[in-house]
Order: sequence, then C-alpha cells, then structure tokens
Amino acid sequence: MTTEFINPPDMWNSGPRGYSHVVKVSRPGTMYFVAGVAAVDKDLKVQHVDDVEGQTRLVFENIKKDLEASGATLADIVKMTVYLRDKDHQWPVRNVRSEFFEQGRFPVSTMIEVKDFCVEGMLIEVDAIAITP
Repeated sequence: MTTEFINPPDMWNSGPRGYSHVVKVSRPGTMYFVAGVAAVDKDLKVQHVDDVEGQTRLVFENIKKDLEASGATLADIVKMTVYLRDKDHQWPVRNVRSEFFEQGRFPVSTMIEVKDFCVEGMLIEVDAIAITP
C-alpha cells in the first residue's frame, strides 16, 4: 500500500489548518471506521468541562487507543470529520490536532459546527477512517 498526501501548488496552503487537500491510497489493505469519539470517561462523564483544548487532546488520545486496540495508528488516518459546538474554537482545535500528526501528512478533514451533542458538556466529537496495508 502507498499513501500520498497531495496539496496542489496552485491551491491554498491547507497545512496551517492541519489537513491535506487529497489523500491518495493505492492498493489499500484493511480499513478502520472509527465512530464519533468524545472527551468522556468509561461512565460517559465529560472530561475537561469548558476546556476545548483539553477535550480535543483527550479525543485524539481516545482515537489513538481505539485504533491501537484494532491494529492501526493515528498515522493511518486518511479522513476525519470534526464536529464543534462552537466554530470559534476551530483554531485551538486545529493547533492541538496538529500535535498528533506528522507535518505534511495530515488526513483530509471536514470541520462542522453543530447545535449540540447527545452528552451535555461535549465541545467536540471526531470520527475517522484509517487504512493499513
């Protein structure tokens, strides 16, 4: 399997926003679909209340645990969708998210503001698709 992160030179620079324009996967192997992940504990209690950076960091740590339990890593993510309670939180979220991915190898990403979440106190939820050889 080969994975290519493509950012055409005549398009805007998506790097500072923490995503790639296109991820091309040739001869993919196993695909992993990660359900929406939140900053909650085993009892579904929200952690880092009113702290979008803390919630974002925990979301990506939880995604990492989910993927590792199934045989993949964060580096295998090719697509993610980020749901935010408040779009004004996008830059703190982007900055934390960038800590979890190698520069120049960002997955494609869509970020959406939502009215609310099913669990009171959530500020962010992320789902992802990963592919391994």
